[in-house]
Amino acid sequence: MADAQLPAELFHVAVNPSAEVTIVFLHGLFCSHLEFSLVVPRLADYHLLLADLPSHSRSRASQSGAFTLANCAARVASLIRQHAHGGRAHVVGLSAGGFVGMRLATQHPELVLSLFVSGATPFQGYQRWLATHPLALYPLLAATTTWVPDPTYHWATSRIMGLLPHEELHAETQANFSFALLKLGYAQIAGFTLEDSVPALAASGIRTLVLAGEAVDDARTARSMGRLLRENGSPDGQAVLVEGAQHLWDLQFPSLFAESVRAWAEGRELPAALKKLS
Repeated sequence: MADAQLPAELFHVAVNPSAEVTIVFLHGLFCSHLEFSLVVPRLADYHLLLADLPSHSRSRASQSGAFTLANCAARVASLIRQHAHGGRAHVVGLSAGGFVGMRLATQHPELVLSLFVSGATPFQGYQRWLATHPLALYPLLAATTTWVPDPTYHWATSRIMGLLPHEELHAETQANFSFALLKLGYAQIAGFTLEDSVPALAASGIRTLVLAGEAVDDARTARSMGRLLRENGSPDGQAVLVEGAQHLWDLQFPSLFAESVRAWAEGRELPAALKKLS
């Protein structure tokens, strides 16, 4: 769907509107803009746009369409054109939001100042198999999203994973979770490949940082992404490992997450906890 035909914009929250430079934050599958609530106060000198992606939370009511990478990218492009200062923004995407950010940069590079994507590596091996077999994937994700009692969930994410409290986000994640969204979302992400999609992103010329949390993310594929970015037209592309980080490390180390976003946006040296992979 072309941008001019979009019937409704994404729900979004704007923070620090008087700041000069805009950063757009894109959340993961089943989550919402609340995913970045602990990071926002640490970026008070930036204009921040936090969106609910299509089929998620408040954007479901806006009839923003299905969760396809093409539709998400078109919606975010419209958001940037209408609300980002100067019609351009730094883009931060976590998990599925990272894939949306990469699709956005590939299709609309004129809107993107820089790209910061974490936990968004093309699926390999068993990940790809699960993504293309939703009946097998569904119970694995439901067990940790909707089936587990809330007290057990909060105990596990806090005591085992080290995440900070996020009760409101968890409630929205439970409300967003469905087999239909899982099936479509993972199929879309599975279509983003190392061999084709990453070189296409590199050709956009957007300065891109690929991050992998040390605990669970795919550092090997992140390293390959960094190499492919530089080999295919993005000489400043980098891949880094975040020491001790979970997949959702914005909820674990919000100060480090904000510091890393700031350093990449400003072209400064990255924090010491980010170890270069390629």
